[in-house]
Amino acid sequence: MNQADTLLVIPSYRDGKRLMEFLPPLCAALKANLGQVRIQVVVDGSPESEQRWLAAKIAELRGDYPSLQPMQSYPQNRGKGHAIRTGWATAPQAAWLAFVDADGATPAAEVAALIAQAQAAQQPAVFMGVRTAATNKSVTRFWHRRIGSRVFNRWVRLCLGLKFTDTQCGLKIIPRAFYASSVWREAGFAFDLELLLRARAAGLPVIARPISWCERPGSSLSPTAMLALFSAAYRLRTP
Repeated sequence: MNQADTLLVIPSYRDGKRLMEFLPPLCAALKANLGQVRIQVVVDGSPESEQRWLAAKIAELRGDYPSLQPMQSYPQNRGKGHAIRTGWATAPQAAWLAFVDADGATPAAEVAALIAQAQAAQQPAVFMGVRTAATNKSVTRFWHRRIGSRVFNRWVRLCLGLKFTDTQCGLKIIPRAFYASSVWREAGFAFDLELLLRARAAGLPVIARPISWCERPGSSLSPTAMLALFSAAYRLRTP
């Protein structure tokens, strides 16, 4: 699989400022280390004024980074999973499909490293970043989010039997053939869970790579969204 066969989608909802702090170093890291990895920003129903501002900023940045595609957007917020799938649909020929959160919590170097690992793989697999303090990687989280993550991880293990230390880190890469073989249903944050469950059902290996990660103010995972995620984990316990 050659280097140009990777599409990285960045779903964004009301996250323009953090995205534009993250996007230039990300584009530079991918250009320097991997060549032409296409990057597609999908704005998931942010206010019209933010959409116009982001579209102009991305168009300007494309002068230096042609692999950055014109921004996609739609008027109504549909959820993270819907935004990712919308972006992935723009490159049906890509061998690898990836996504990373827009907030910049995952450093650009970590994104580049995981994509390089996937591209060098000798067999199809799902590759994902995980946040864990058990390595020499630096992970910084707000205390309430750290507690919530631990509780949710135990809930996921109980409901779904997924033994990963971190199912929700916003950095994952999958083979296009695996994605094309299924009908995907989850439109929100539970898309990560659906992806891992489908990988298990398909017998596809999941490679978890510890990454450095630093939480940034302004998270879009509200208490309501967190409750919906717990509910989705319970609902997904059966096919």
